[in-house]
Amino acid sequence: MIFTSRHRASASLILYHAISSYQLLEVMLHRMRFHAGDYAVLLLPDFIIKKYPQYKRLRAKRFFDEVYLFPYLHIPHGNEAQVLADTSRYYRQTIPYEITRFSKIYIAGAHFYFSLYLIQNHIPFTFFEDAAGMLSRPDVLHQALAAEFPLHAKLARKYGLFTGQNSCVQQIICLKKAQNMEVSGPCFFNFSVEEALEALAPSVRCRLIRFFLRRTLHTQADAILLTQRFASLGILREEEQKQLYIRLREQVLRGIRLAVKAHPDDTLDYREIFPDAQLIRAVFPAELLPYVFRKNRPACIYTFDSTGCENLSDHFIIRRIDREQLMTGYPGTHTPEDGDHHAE
Repeated sequence: MIFTSRHRASASLILYHAISSYQLLEVMLHRMRFHAGDYAVLLLPDFIIKKYPQYKRLRAKRFFDEVYLFPYLHIPHGNEAQVLADTSRYYRQTIPYEITRFSKIYIAGAHFYFSLYLIQNHIPFTFFEDAAGMLSRPDVLHQALAAEFPLHAKLARKYGLFTGQNSCVQQIICLKKAQNMEVSGPCFFNFSVEEALEALAPSVRCRLIRFFLRRTLHTQADAILLTQRFASLGILREEEQKQLYIRLREQVLRGIRLAVKAHPDDTLDYREIFPDAQLIRAVFPAELLPYVFRKNRPACIYTFDSTGCENLSDHFIIRRIDREQLMTGYPGTHTPEDGDHHAE
């Protein structure tokens, strides 16, 4: 589906691409901060409708000037030549601009096939890491993708789309503090979703939050559990993921008044596992948690290694659980020291 409006001749034409909830929030914030006066086009995957059927409001509320859905679900994972041909064809059918018209192109979810169209046509672009800290963990991303889509993973690795190591990549945007590698070079640009949200005027931040969440949340919980989609990523079988969270309930979270915030792509039913917990059913990026409670915001977040916590450390105490230790015995929870993570 296409939403079009007239491009202002005096403004630069900017293209954004995003796949996940986190990436959508990230490009919304980046556009507001760096390209508020430019004409911005957003390219989303067709499958995002399941999570955000209200995606049309991105244009109606002027977060972007035009919004398009790229038909990823119609591209079979056959062979490289066919993928390249389909991606090129669908770009021409979907976007009413020659790719050379864009003065800046920002790609979040760069391991998806649209990046191959840019590389094939020698178009420079800016690369967003997939999630906070994932730039320095490319094998994790590759393993998850290869479990279900081996050709997709093979092509992404071949063209450096997990690491940004491609001649078409002009700049790499990442959260520097979340990396376990050196990111001090001139090609790396630090961008913190947490800081960008905090810097917004309250009225603007409220308008952004309302795209994802129509009402504030009420809770009596002392802590929030951020779940992870181990099963859908092929890391665990569904029953193994269920048993993991049952053990977490029995060993670490016993006696804690809990609110469970499931990952937007986690399909496990947590009502059976945590019958006494509040289940947050709304789909929104975890990075918005500091602002979505009307009052009584929980002080702590429990997680295994959710990347969402990398952008919550100024607002919550982060307690990380060692997944391997949990499955073999009682684990301690780790709270980073020296002020890395603290509550307001």
